Order: sequence, then C-alpha cells, then structure tokens
Amino acid sequence: MIGQELKILFWQDKAYLTTDRPLTFEQLGLPDVAKTFKKPAFWTIKVLSHIENEKKIFCEIKSYQVGETEFGSRQKSLADKLNDLRNITFKSIDTTGLLKTLAGNAGVVRPIKFVPVDRSPMQPTEFERQPHKVTIKEIFYVPLKNVRFKLGGVSFKKKFKEYKETLELSIPNYEIREEFDAVKNYFANVLKTKKVKVTVNIEISDNNVTSVEAKSPEIEKIDKELIDNVKFEFVKSTMKKKIKVEIDKTLFTMNEYFDTFADGKIKSSTFYHSDEEFLKDLLIITKSKHYKHLRFLSSKHSHDIMKLRYVLKPFSFIFLIQGDRNYHIVWETLDTEEATWVWHITKDNNVLKMTLRKVEDIINVIKVQGKTAYISSHDDAFRRIYHDYSDLVDGFLKWKGELVSILT
Repeated sequence: MIGQELKILFWQDKAYLTTDRPLTFEQLGLPDVAKTFKKPAFWTIKVLSHIENEKKIFCEIKSYQVGETEFGSRQKSLADKLNDLRNITFKSIDTTGLLKTLAGNAGVVRPIKFVPVDRSPMQPTEFERQPHKVTIKEIFYVPLKNVRFKLGGVSFKKKFKEYKETLELSIPNYEIREEFDAVKNYFANVLKTKKVKVTVNIEISDNNVTSVEAKSPEIEKIDKELIDNVKFEFVKSTMKKKIKVEIDKTLFTMNEYFDTFADGKIKSSTFYHSDEEFLKDLLIITKSKHYKHLRFLSSKHSHDIMKLRYVLKPFSFIFLIQGDRNYHIVWETLDTEEATWVWHITKDNNVLKMTLRKVEDIINVIKVQGKTAYISSHDDAFRRIYHDYSDLVDGFLKWKGELVSILT
C-alpha cells in the first residue's frame, strides 16, 4: 500500500476510506477545531508507510477539496485492508486547507510552499491582477429520465451560456443508490412528476469553476418511506405484467422471478436481500386473504436448505418445512380459496430436488386438467388442509392446528 494515492471522504463528523466503515476524527488525529464538515469534502493522500501490526498508516496530504467524489478502482480493491485500519497519521496538516474544507468553501487547496523572492528597494512592485469572477444563479427543470442515480445522490449534465463547457452537476441524497437508476420511471410515478426543479449557484473564477451548489425539492423528498412506495409500485407491476411468450417454468426463485418479470433489467438485490423481505412486502401490497397463514409458513420455511419458490398462476408459494423425520413441501396460495397442499418426503436432498420437479409437473397438469384427477390418485404422501372462512371459528388457528399435527 506504500506509495498508493487514496481519497478520504468527509461528511459531517465521519471520515471514509471505504463505503463500509467510517473513521472518527480521533482516529485521524485531527485537531480539536475539526468538529463537523458542513458539506461533503475529500482529501487526496499518499501513503508513506504502513504499520500492519498496529493497523496504522502514515500519509502526506496532497490536496484538500470540497465536493463529492467516488473512490477509484484501485482503492476499492484495497477495501479489506482499508477496513482493517484503526489509525491514520499525517506528515502535516495545512491549516488553510483544513478550515476551507470544514467550512465547505469549494475549490482545490494544496499545501503552500513559500519561495523567497529577492527584491531590491528600487525594484518596482507589479500590481496584482484581480481574477475575473462570474456567478451563475438559475432555476430550471430537468427531465427525470436525464438524471443519473448514483451512490449518495443524483447527477446530470447542463450547459450554461456563461461557461464554455458542459458541467456535470450533482445533488446529494444519501438514501439514493445507483441501482435505483433502473427504476427511475417508478420514482417519477411516486413523485407525480416527470421533471425535477433545480436551483443552482455556481461560482467561476478566470473561467475555472470554484464552487457548485445544486438543490432540488423533488430529490430531497426521496427518503426511506418514498423508496418503499417505489418498491411497492414496482412489485405490483411485476404481478400484473402479462408475459408475451409462454413460459415453460412454473416455479421461480426470487432471482428468477425478477429476471423473468422485470425483463432482466432490475435485479432482486435492488430492493431485497432475502425471500422473507420480498414475501413480507407481497403480503402488505396484496392484503392477502392468507396473510397469517403465509407469515406462519415463512417463519417455518427452511431457507438454508431450499429457496422459497413462487408460482405465478395462481399466485402462490412453495415452502419447505423440516420435521423430526421428514421434509414437508407446502403449497399455499396468496388469495384464492384453495386448500393448503402438503407433500411428505424423506430427508434427502436428491429426493427433495426430484419432488420439486414432480410438484411443478403436478401444478402444470392441474392448470390444464383441473385438480380432481390428481386428488383422486390417492397419493399416500399427499395431504390437504382446508381453510375455514366462516365467522364461527378462528380459521387460522384451526388451520394451524391441523397443519402442525401432520408435520412429523
């Protein structure tokens, strides 16, 4: 790592060498004046030494800058080593650079080197030229389709008559991730607008941009609650989507479901980290008739052995429950008044794979011929548990009792 140039990102009272683990100002040995950074800032540093057993690096600060940036590919590849660091010390800290980045004064500040100038008393002093400064203050609208979602905010390109080059402007929002760029149209639906209002304040000195500030009320509205609404809108759309071609598959994992019904453009990881999260949202979105039943089955599902499977028509789920002696494959629908179907098999992963294929074939046959033919086949390893929708009993407790009694 010695000789490597890195970036330290500062936001409020934290510093970052990676996106995973923040460092405190005490770990960086910053002076007491460093309480919080008013705007995002970053320093470019060069590693002079690395003391691995002390988890510490000694660095030289090359520049102090205000604004947003991203880690380079080399720095990302060092993430494991950087996450392991506990202390950073610096050869020196330029007070001017520190104060400017703390205050959020834009521009690049490099450590100052003083060079003595030999002037005789008779030598005339030249008048110092004042830089030509221009300020751009504008309010305009940008189509949301032209805005790029990225980690920690959005960006877009804009041309101003006062400046010769096209500028890339960024609006920070630390709830935003780059994966959301693929579902921008859903953000437009939830925000109820196809354009975002932008206010900019740009300072230019001698045709060099020294300060950029951009804000948007629509981008500021994007918080966890709005992202959940976008997620719900997207999932609803996948459930309503009509597939143009016939699909051979009947059982889908969560990843296969997204690949198929989101046209492969959006991955499940954009919104979900587990089957449980996806199922929970499906139940909230649909207000399922079998809400309690599906929540119970999800709590018993053996996620470590088998991924939850989804069936499109009727929208339903295939769970795996592990008993003391057997595996139990359970088919439960989201809303239709169907009985709960249960298959009992021996605890063998090869048998499990074969039975899943068999269940898929059974569901395909039922779609064509109906369920009567299969039910009348008297399969000893198959049981049905009926739902009681009357007001006279608690249908869920009755159903749960019958199910538990056969999970051997």
